[in-house]
Amino acid sequence: MKRRVFFILMSMIAFAAIAQSIPKPTAELSKFTIKEITLRDVTFQFELTVSNPYPLALSFSGMTLDFSVEGSKVFSAANKGGFTVPAKGKKSNTFDVRLAYEDIYKLVQNYSTKEWLNTVIDGSLTIPLPKVPGVPATISFNYKLEKKIPAIKPEVAITDFTVTPPSAAEVSAALKKAGKKVDPEKARGAIANVLAGKKPAAPVIDPAELDLPLRIKFTIKIRNDARFPINFNSLGYELFINDESLVLGDSSAINQKGQDILITVTNTFSSKRLSTQVKRLFAEKKGNFRVTGKASLKLPDDISKQPIPLGFDERGSFSF
Repeated sequence: MKRRVFFILMSMIAFAAIAQSIPKPTAELSKFTIKEITLRDVTFQFELTVSNPYPLALSFSGMTLDFSVEGSKVFSAANKGGFTVPAKGKKSNTFDVRLAYEDIYKLVQNYSTKEWLNTVIDGSLTIPLPKVPGVPATISFNYKLEKKIPAIKPEVAITDFTVTPPSAAEVSAALKKAGKKVDPEKARGAIANVLAGKKPAAPVIDPAELDLPLRIKFTIKIRNDARFPINFNSLGYELFINDESLVLGDSSAINQKGQDILITVTNTFSSKRLSTQVKRLFAEKKGNFRVTGKASLKLPDDISKQPIPLGFDERGSFSF
C-alpha cells in the first residue's frame, strides 16, 4: 500500500515537473496610444503581440476591455483584436476601440468642471491551448492601462455668414465666356437679388449658368462646455449647405476666447453652385449646415509625444 502511495506521489511530482517545463505562450500589449480624437469620441489603438511555442497554430477571438473614466465604468468591448498565430511563430495585430464622449458625460459627475479625464482600461485575454498532455486547456492574461483624455462637450455653430456679389467686370467676363448676350448690369442686379433673397423683377439669367467667383466669409464657432481648451493652429474644413457642398479649404485665422475657438473662413465659390437648395438658403435667410474639419492637437508628452489628429463632422442650423 505504501509503495502504491509513493508511486502515485512520485508520478504526480514528475507530471507537475513536466508541465512546468513545457513552454507557454506569451502575450503583451506592445502598443497603446490615442489614435484620434473627435468632438464626439476618442479612438484608442492597441497592438497585441503573441508568441506561440507549440507546433500547432493558436487562434483566439480577442480581448475583453473594460473602460472606466473618473472611477465610473463607462464601456465594455469584447472579442477585440483576435487573430491566429502560426505554429512556433510570433505575430502582432493592431486594433482600435472607440470611446464615445456622450457615454462619459452621462456618468461622470461635474463633467463640465473637468479639463482631463482619468481613464483606466482593464483588459483580459484567454487563449485556448492545444490538447497536449500536461498543457492546460487555456491560458489567461490580464492587463491594466491608464491614460488621461481631454474633457470635451462641444457646441458647433456657423456665424457671421456673408456672400459678396461679383463685380461688374467679373459679370461681363463670365457672360462673354458663356456666350450670353445679356446686359451686364441687369445680370449683376439679378445675381445680387438672388444673394439678397429677392426675386428678380425679370428672369434675366440664372446665375448657375455662369462661372462667377462669389466671395464668402463666415465663422466656425466651436464651444467646449467642459474645461479642456480646444486649440489648434490650422483647420482643414468643408461646408455643406442644405446637404450640398459649398466650399472647402484651410484656415489659420483662429482665435481662442475662453472656451470658444473661432475659425474665420474667407473663400470663394462658383455661381454654378447656386443650386435650388443653396438658393433656398438666401431666400429664407436660414438653412441647415454640415461642417467637417481636420486639425491636430498637441497634448502633454506624458499622454502623447506626437500631435494627435482632431476631426469633426457636425450638423446644425443657422440664420443670417
